[in-house]
Amino acid sequence: MPINKIQQVVERISRHDGADFYQSICLALGEVTLADYVFLAKIDQIELKATTLAVAYQDKILNNFSYLLAGTPCNVLAGNELCSHQSNVQALYPDDILLQDMNIEGYVGIPIAAPSGKVEAILVALFETEIADQQPIRALFLLFSGLIKKELEKKKLFEQLQLTNRVIQNSKDAVAICDKHAKIIYVNRSFSSITGYSLEDVLGRNPRILGANKQPPEFYKKMWHEILHHGGWQGEIWNKRKNGSIFPEWLSISAIYDENNEISHFVSFFSDITESKRAEEKIVYQANFDLLTGLANRYLFMSTLQQALNVKQTQQLHLAVFVIDVDLFKEINDSLGHKLGDRLLVKVAQRLQGVISAHDLAARLTGDGFAVLLNNLNDYKEIDHLASEINAAFSFPIEIDQHIIPITVSFGISVAPFNDITAEGLLKKAEQAMVHAKKKQRGSFHYFTQEMQDKAMRRLKLKKELELALQNRRLSVVFQPIVTLKTRTVDKLEALVRWNNNGIWVSPFEFITLAEEFGLINDIGEFVLEQACQQVIELKALGFDHMTINVNRSIHEFSMQSADSNTWLEVIERHQLQPTDICFELTETVLAPEQSGNVEQLTRLQNAGSTIALDDFGTGYSSLSYLRRFPIDFLKIDREFIIEMTNNDDDKVLVATIIAMSKALGMRVVAEGVETKEQLVALELLDCDYIQGYYFSKPLTPEELPLFLKQFNY
Repeated sequence: MPINKIQQVVERISRHDGADFYQSICLALGEVTLADYVFLAKIDQIELKATTLAVAYQDKILNNFSYLLAGTPCNVLAGNELCSHQSNVQALYPDDILLQDMNIEGYVGIPIAAPSGKVEAILVALFETEIADQQPIRALFLLFSGLIKKELEKKKLFEQLQLTNRVIQNSKDAVAICDKHAKIIYVNRSFSSITGYSLEDVLGRNPRILGANKQPPEFYKKMWHEILHHGGWQGEIWNKRKNGSIFPEWLSISAIYDENNEISHFVSFFSDITESKRAEEKIVYQANFDLLTGLANRYLFMSTLQQALNVKQTQQLHLAVFVIDVDLFKEINDSLGHKLGDRLLVKVAQRLQGVISAHDLAARLTGDGFAVLLNNLNDYKEIDHLASEINAAFSFPIEIDQHIIPITVSFGISVAPFNDITAEGLLKKAEQAMVHAKKKQRGSFHYFTQEMQDKAMRRLKLKKELELALQNRRLSVVFQPIVTLKTRTVDKLEALVRWNNNGIWVSPFEFITLAEEFGLINDIGEFVLEQACQQVIELKALGFDHMTINVNRSIHEFSMQSADSNTWLEVIERHQLQPTDICFELTETVLAPEQSGNVEQLTRLQNAGSTIALDDFGTGYSSLSYLRRFPIDFLKIDREFIIEMTNNDDDKVLVATIIAMSKALGMRVVAEGVETKEQLVALELLDCDYIQGYYFSKPLTPEELPLFLKQFNY
């Protein structure tokens, strides 16, 4: 697909939005595809009807119209399938009167679906003559479908806002509207009813006059950050009426944007939730606590446990779960009665609560089954200490009325991260250990299977061996050639780290993941960069003066770079090389919205002369808007897209679209995982810039590399 066509469309639509946008994109697509008609239509899935939003005919805009989908090729699009016919479309759809009236010979159309998969609109090109080549038209339409989808969503949101504005006039919720300076310009009747303030009382004033000063300044700072950066905020807040009384309210604030995408107003809705708050507190307590003992119930225990598991900890052990069962409780309950049995359970709960610390959690899970979540651990000693405390707490009888009841408990212990990473899994393993303890001897405890603990210890052992390997420089680096198709030469290499651990090759995925978890990834990254720099020096000495080596860096390494310096560039300088000798490869996680702070560091690398490559494109945050925000020089298409492109037309179209889009953004493209001649030929025809894969070479050791480069001939 010629780049100038994409640029022509982009240039024409960049100046328009709303209704003008629909007309502009139809005109632009009609111009570059040479279609006689291009139209965009909304789909009514209930009435099975299409209504055009814009119709372009040979650089003119026609009136919109509606038509039934039955018997038309557009009906195929409504089913979320592509539809195109090079010629003879009237014969294929004889019931489509519009095709006959418009004298149409060729048809190309794509569906535009919502995230739910429901088709909301269609984009169609009609030709009065036979279509020479349908594929570029489909690729171009697919490329711009995301942009059209965004405009459709924007229009829908605007319509919803208009409806909301009509509804608020009679809303039972309080409504206040502020200008862009947060000065009140309107309140409804419910606002006055709830707060006691009339419009005259608050006109031109800041809503902070309602403040009850029960939230800290940081609360309001975060609230306004959400409003200004994400368009809105909602939550519970305490405010004050005109008479000075304080009340809880549920507040929702939205920012309203003008046609320039700048905030013009703020709209807030709130309701007095005093009564619902009281009811909610009662419901929350009943939903989270055992009504008999006052301990946490199973729901609260499991949700707290899962939250604890989700929190990253630096300690080797970070929590333990105890599952505790009252020995012979059924016999006690049957002989002394259920009422006394309940009182016994309350006493058991009190003893458990008495031996745990404030940051731990005790719960009643079943009739006589209890659990304890032991948090913030450093080693096994704390677990053993609590186990001894529990045994000691139940080493003497419980006295209820005139009854002296000897009692023991059996319990099992599971430890995270050694036993499991889910709350249900961890609890189940503790239950299994409890059953084992009960069978072995009542009044005892047992850890979940030594085998599982040994597995975790082996993992820690691998971590220590990796630390030693780094200290003793036992890792190695190999280099995979990247072929420039235009010159048919090897001007780039990718550095890949390998680890032979005492004769056993460890998977890079395994030890890289381990390194990221235990904070060793920066050491690996520095080692690979050092080796890459040394290899550049050696290649230059052999006459390969223009070789660039790609070095992979983990997203976890970004946080280790200071704002005013960059150790990566310092390593390059120390080797008396130029930043242009190194290209830094990053995965698509660098494009995640929460990683926007990485733009500055990437820009600093690029400004210094290094290039930036985005690895495994298409597996993560593959968004046009994200790509445009980040300084990317090379885009590497993930091998999964390359594998099937010669067997699957859709994959081939997708690869072609990615290449075209990248070039439109000024990026060069590397195809990864190329293994066959057929794949190579297809990529050459699509104007791909670079090829990497086993078709040309496996990763080579430093010793193998010079000979390969000297003998390379393509």
